[in-house]
Amino acid sequence: MKRFIVPLAISTWVGCSLFSCSKSTESNSTPKNFTLEITDSVEIDYLGEMMLIDYDPDEDKYLLTTDVYYEYLEVDDKGKILNHNKFNPEGIDAVETSLGLGYVDGMVTVLTQTSGYYQFVDSSKVGEIPIPYNYQIFMFYPKLGVFRDKDKTYFPSLWPETFAVNMDEGDFYRKLYRLPVLSSLDETTRDTIGVVRLPETSKLLDGQVHGFPIPVYTKIENTLLLSMWLEPRFYVYKQSGDKFDYERTVEVDIPGWVHYDPVPADKAEQFFEGFSKKLSGNLTNFFKVGDNYVVVYNKGISAEQMSELGQPNDGGLARRKKNPNYAAIFDKDFNQLATNVPFPGTSNYPMVVNKEGELVVSKVAGMSETEDDGVILYKLKLTQK
Repeated sequence: MKRFIVPLAISTWVGCSLFSCSKSTESNSTPKNFTLEITDSVEIDYLGEMMLIDYDPDEDKYLLTTDVYYEYLEVDDKGKILNHNKFNPEGIDAVETSLGLGYVDGMVTVLTQTSGYYQFVDSSKVGEIPIPYNYQIFMFYPKLGVFRDKDKTYFPSLWPETFAVNMDEGDFYRKLYRLPVLSSLDETTRDTIGVVRLPETSKLLDGQVHGFPIPVYTKIENTLLLSMWLEPRFYVYKQSGDKFDYERTVEVDIPGWVHYDPVPADKAEQFFEGFSKKLSGNLTNFFKVGDNYVVVYNKGISAEQMSELGQPNDGGLARRKKNPNYAAIFDKDFNQLATNVPFPGTSNYPMVVNKEGELVVSKVAGMSETEDDGVILYKLKLTQK
């Protein structure tokens, strides 16, 4: 049986008010203050827990899903339910396990365990993005990461079935970190090729064991921003034709970030023992809002705090309250302008930017002091004072 690595912040969820930011981290510039202001809230007539995971700007619709990506809603900008579907685990178009979910060309697209990507419109399967080799998956993807450009489809590189997995061997991790992070699929020839790899300067290539980094990236025009989830840094690539050339690494200054502890390659089996004692910080997404880049993260929970919280008996709500979502703000040249800009305390970390330039988040019902009649979306405006 496969062991799936679940992203540690896979779901973290106050009323309408201003949420203030912190100062710029640039010592030679005037401090800049940013806030995320709730400008509107949308109620969806659905009794149950759903989190916002994607947005289609062409049809102005939002995609929400359960935490295991197996049931989903599509809603319009006013919260009206356009579609409600559960995947069928049996039959011709069976989806036994949903490993990632999102929009591709307006179609709900799901990563399956063995058959590549299935695409759905109005709950009916209308197409596939087949991966022309046998692959294996040991993690859920918090962001689907599939996009099309001309005659190429780009997707997070899936491990070939021949890749030997041994979580207790340092050599496995050394090979893992050098695999392509992003691959392209030629729609005509069905050939795949790795197009993004970590730069040689990445700390993940230092020969130690860093666990399972989870790639999360956003393509904005000809720029691709890549996070490996567990690091307070991201990598910038520029697209040139079919290629993505590494340009720079940007360190994100986050006071209080809880670092994980790498271990020597010959002690690989000890990594997860230490890793489980605290909740490391996560860098979970990127957006372009106006002239600024917004980097979303959780700081993590220290070993001491984890010990005080004890074993979760509330579905993890106490841990999520201790580990809220923040944003760091960068200008167009990747100079950091602000850090620790708080999102509403009950917001989940999957979030989107709509065509109005608003950040949209879903509310975690269990973290609120008030009871709602349905799923709530908050629209947030990034403002600078």
